[in-house]
Amino acid sequence: MKAQSKQNGKMLVIDGGFSPAYQKTTGLAGYTLLYNSFGLQLVSHQPFTSTEDAITQETDILSTRQVIETETERKLVRNTDIGKELLQQVDELKCLLSAYRQGLIKEQH
Repeated sequence: MKAQSKQNGKMLVIDGGFSPAYQKTTGLAGYTLLYNSFGLQLVSHQPFTSTEDAITQETDILSTRQVIETETERKLVRNTDIGKELLQQVDELKCLLSAYRQGLIKEQH
């Protein structure tokens, strides 16, 4: 598997990892690329040994995060397309409430 992302002249390539063939070379069980309001992070995962080890030795998959890029200003819901739609719905509901309070809309029973 190969994932690529290019933005603002930067390219990230994540190649393989979950395949046992790659695990022998890298020692890792894969990567996850995360993007959230804090920024861009690369998470590497250690291999899962076995269900028996997880139960008897209480082991889990160890994941390590590396911050690649930090957002200087966090992105908020209102800054997204869905956030803009939600703000529009809020405005519409405020107009509806105002019309109701002015008696322009009557309650139905």
